Amino acid sequence: MTDSINVTVRGLRSEDTDSLFALWNTGDIIRNSLELPYPSEEAFRERFNNLTPNHHMLAAELSIASGRKRIVGLAELRVFVKRMRHTGRLNLFVHPDFQRAEPETRLLETTLELAGQWLGLRRVEVIVFVDDTNAIALYDHHAFVIEATMRRYARREGVYADAHLMTRFFADQPPKENES
Repeated sequence: MTDSINVTVRGLRSEDTDSLFALWNTGDIIRNSLELPYPSEEAFRERFNNLTPNHHMLAAELSIASGRKRIVGLAELRVFVKRMRHTGRLNLFVHPDFQRAEPETRLLETTLELAGQWLGLRRVEVIVFVDDTNAIALYDHHAFVIEATMRRYARREGVYADAHLMTRFFADQPPKENES
């Protein structure tokens, strides 16, 4: 008999850092991100415990019938400031076992809802390595478009790798009937 699994997307909690540190050091998460491998636990905790008001983090947490919970994904949305206040940069980290599955989809959709409906962003950007076809397909499915291909963008496994800048645009919201 298999356990029933529920996915919850929620804000980050201070007690999440141990689970996030384990997630961070899993499989291709570092390889397909702009992060460096082997962070110290202290630096990692500092990063996630000292968020600015323009830095939003959501966690995808699995709950199974036995009562156990496990964080399998993290969305990091940084809202730019000043004349780019309408733009956010998204980093999505999902355990390889849950990529192309409900936790990844729910995490991305919830983060996009936060960006468009609550923060009023007009564009959300993501950097994706050109050979990360799964990520490109995920973002394409959620209405992101490739705006640019950046040659030799970042060093990865000893070589410079190309990356796409993919962007999701949000339409301006029309005023409600009682607004003028």
